[in-house]
Amino acid sequence: MYSKDDMILWSMVSSMVINIGKIEVLAFSSNHLFKIFKKSSEMGVNLFNSSYNEKIEIINMLKDGIEKEKLKVFFGDFVAIRNLKTQLLKEKEIMNRENIKIATYFCQDYPNKLRKTKLPPYVIFYKGFLPCDKDLENAISIVGTRFPEDKGIVEFTEEITYYLKKKTTYNISGLAKGCDTIGHKITLKNRIKNVAILGQGLGSDIYPLENKKLSEIILQEKGALISEIPPTLGVKGVYLLQRNRLQAYLADSIFVLESGKKGGTITTIKNAFDEKRRVYIRNIKTNHSIFNLKNINKVSFISNSSDIEYIDLLTRQPYTLFTFEYF
Repeated sequence: MYSKDDMILWSMVSSMVINIGKIEVLAFSSNHLFKIFKKSSEMGVNLFNSSYNEKIEIINMLKDGIEKEKLKVFFGDFVAIRNLKTQLLKEKEIMNRENIKIATYFCQDYPNKLRKTKLPPYVIFYKGFLPCDKDLENAISIVGTRFPEDKGIVEFTEEITYYLKKKTTYNISGLAKGCDTIGHKITLKNRIKNVAILGQGLGSDIYPLENKKLSEIILQEKGALISEIPPTLGVKGVYLLQRNRLQAYLADSIFVLESGKKGGTITTIKNAFDEKRRVYIRNIKTNHSIFNLKNINKVSFISNSSDIEYIDLLTRQPYTLFTFEYF
């Protein structure tokens, strides 16, 4: 079994970034990395401490390809593993100094909603109060574009929040500008706790900077800031995209206030489809790529809280969604 330190090492490996031209991408395929993590755990082989032959035996279980060869090179490089362990000491120093706590994949307080998903994080780094499984029942996620144009979004969010607050204990969002910020502020005003999932390490400066005060309020109201990124690492575009899946994983229902043709909201919706979450959408700008999504028929379009009640009456079976068009 991997120790907590080993799990932090896994989070460090999964957060490694390389540049391809001007684009930053993860160094290793998340799917391939998680497969060898699971297989090594099941076989009792610690890839950070075992012999070269044991490591290669595990990695050889993957299908042949570039990713398999990359993993062989990395885990076979004892200098790289030693450097990783040296960096681990720095991560732990930051954790102690900033009061950053962790829940690993094997911990009892790690949310089952995450553990059951396609790509769960190895570690949740968090500040504040990590919600338990019961707390996350009926959790919502209010998300959307950073630059909303619909002037009725604030009033709409206030209405649905008032409707949902009787059965909702948490709003899970990303602390981004625009729709995320609107959702955080209005749910907090209605005494709904918040979890902000960040695309950065919790030891780095809050992004965006203008939401630093909002992050402090979330903590004051017994919510949490969480991340799967090791504490010393700053914000990156690839991390922001990765964190969007966690919003979909932790919530039961996703409320999209407004979406453009690309960006994090589309990623959140796709992950919500994968995990069979309910998706409600207030407004989609016309001719945008969301209409080309494979599961667009699973989206419920709403214009007010009575639409939610109507859809809930229709959907007696779990995750059976009806499209409710609005113009």
